[in-house]
Amino acid sequence: MKNIFTRGGIEIIAVFIGISGGLWSEKQLELNKTLESEHTALISIKKSLVSDSTSVHGIIKSIEKEQKNIDLFLQHISKDTILSVKKLNSIMWDILYFQYLVQDKSIYESQIKNAGKKIIQVDSVSAAISTVYDYIYKHLDNIFLMQKDMMSTKTMETFTEAGGYLDTKRFSISESLNRDQLLMFTNVFQDIKFISQVTFHYDTNFFIKNQYKRGLNILRHAIKSIDDYLSDKT
Repeated sequence: MKNIFTRGGIEIIAVFIGISGGLWSEKQLELNKTLESEHTALISIKKSLVSDSTSVHGIIKSIEKEQKNIDLFLQHISKDTILSVKKLNSIMWDILYFQYLVQDKSIYESQIKNAGKKIIQVDSVSAAISTVYDYIYKHLDNIFLMQKDMMSTKTMETFTEAGGYLDTKRFSISESLNRDQLLMFTNVFQDIKFISQVTFHYDTNFFIKNQYKRGLNILRHAIKSIDDYLSDKT
């Protein structure tokens, strides 16, 4: 009788261990899948963020170049320096057309935000990424609208209202167009509304550049958070 109970007890324990082991295996399998999804998502997100940070850095450099050109432009208007018609035409193009960040949120939204479960296991890394996509990119969207509506469009309006026009080939100006544009720029530079808008454009660019620099710092922080986390796991 004792042997029967002993044997039965062993069988119960074996069954219990088997069930527990099976449950542990399922949980481990699920964890492995989650970690694999996390790793895949982080690698994709990092690649996208690195690309965007390169673009933002280029935008900052473009704004700095534009500021130098507008400074020359204003010096020409105040007769502190003399620029060629070709250079004036080129500067106006730089003022009116600007670079902006083309955002790609598809990886973030499909693999992380709308995945239906928590993909990034460490809150600090998750927060760094979500700050970029849910806050910084929305903020830069508003900055783009400011550049388009309050700066580029408004500057173009005051330029054309003052009688201004641009060579469509931008850098290739015929002699006749050169003479015509010299007179045109002379007249435009006497328009107070246009000069005020260019000055506003110049001053606002300092704010715009600082917003992109702030965004770049947060992008780089997110990239570093991903790198540090992935390196700790290897």
